[in-house]
Amino acid sequence: MNHRHSLPALLPAAALVLALLAGCAAGPSGVGPSGVDTSAPAASAPVESAAPVTPAPAGSAAPGGSPAPAAAQDAWPAPESGIPYTPIENFAPAGVVRAMPDSQYGAASDAGYYDVCRQEDGSALLTFVDYATKQQVVLCSQPNCTHDSDACPAWYSYGNALRVYPIGGRLAVLQGGAAAGSDGLVPRLDVMNADGSGRQTAFTFPASCWVSTLPHYHMARDDENLYFVITDTSSGERQATLCAAHIPTGQVFALCGLPEDETHLVGGTDGVLVLEYTPGINQSTDAAPADTQVVKLDLAARRLTPLVSYPFGSALTACDREIFYLLSGSTVRSINLVDGSTAVEMPVALPEGCSGVQRLAGVFGGQLVAYTWTDGSMNAAGELRFFAIDPTTGARTDLPYTYTDAGGQQQPCLPVAETETGFLCQAGEAGAPEGAGRYAGVQYALVPKETFWAGTADMAPMPLS
Repeated sequence: MNHRHSLPALLPAAALVLALLAGCAAGPSGVGPSGVDTSAPAASAPVESAAPVTPAPAGSAAPGGSPAPAAAQDAWPAPESGIPYTPIENFAPAGVVRAMPDSQYGAASDAGYYDVCRQEDGSALLTFVDYATKQQVVLCSQPNCTHDSDACPAWYSYGNALRVYPIGGRLAVLQGGAAAGSDGLVPRLDVMNADGSGRQTAFTFPASCWVSTLPHYHMARDDENLYFVITDTSSGERQATLCAAHIPTGQVFALCGLPEDETHLVGGTDGVLVLEYTPGINQSTDAAPADTQVVKLDLAARRLTPLVSYPFGSALTACDREIFYLLSGSTVRSINLVDGSTAVEMPVALPEGCSGVQRLAGVFGGQLVAYTWTDGSMNAAGELRFFAIDPTTGARTDLPYTYTDAGGQQQPCLPVAETETGFLCQAGEAGAPEGAGRYAGVQYALVPKETFWAGTADMAPMPLS
């Protein structure tokens, strides 16, 4: 759930503000009846070559051209640790890699959406949004269960840094732990059946570790594996390791070390994970940040290939199956993850009064879904602007869907999952339903794609039971 004022305390404030705000000039108005900005420029200029990335710049080419080959290097070596990882030779990626979008505690399967519902006492419940019945339910089939103790398979005593993902026909629940194992909480991986039954702890990390579950792309998944970053402080320093958990077996692998700098898992394609990091951005130094680097990691060979770089704080990023997008100022750049080629830079017309884009929520239906406030600040009282950008034309579609959060602020009804015919959208915040315990959380609406883009979708929330 995205709140304008809720920023993780563990990240430096200045770094977060710069990373979340991309400066943008207000584009001309000219929105037609369908909500599409008809004034978006038709012409576009070629993109300049990508800035150098160690060890060499990625190639770029106009449509029809051949990209220059990008040099590759071995992945950063994994740090020494006493953690009992499964030997790396037993690891294999499985299908398309997708990163988990900002501020989402769960993810979708073909049948529905799994989520984490945090409660006032700090505990949490696993929930499931059923696409067939259009209901959100606690992931517990026990009769007369009160959902408030270990007797309930959906109940967790601590809801912070908890994530649930359907992978390989099972569920992975990752408890992030806390820095230096504070409050006795240690990170662990639980696996269970898709209906929540058969819950078992498959792997427990030492108390000196914690999992990066902060907003902005710290996890990814493919057909069988969950990818995440574990930080170990046992040596007195922060040592970050990219891990893969094979959910069908519960095995955990250390794929490679990561730079000390804050690292994001921003997307991927077949057998490839896309990483983004900014030298100088970490929790232990005040060094001025350098350009943000985007690299591809071949998961099978564990080889790094530079993709692109951009000035720190100047862009927001998102990733589709084979395309990486940079929304920078009033332009969007599309970069092919397979061959590294770069399409022409496309001008876009941002909403009137926009001085910056706070968030790029992801790619849904081939569109970049974004939002901002007219005052350009996440904390001041501006007007919410919710819209989508066509990365192939630069056209903008204004989206009228908002709800009021518990703090009385307007929030966009963001898509969180896509089915063949519709979008599952955040549609409100639920109080505890009568006779159903104390739980509350995000409410959802499943709406047809056609009406969503037309601006006529009914965002009435599903019942929570």
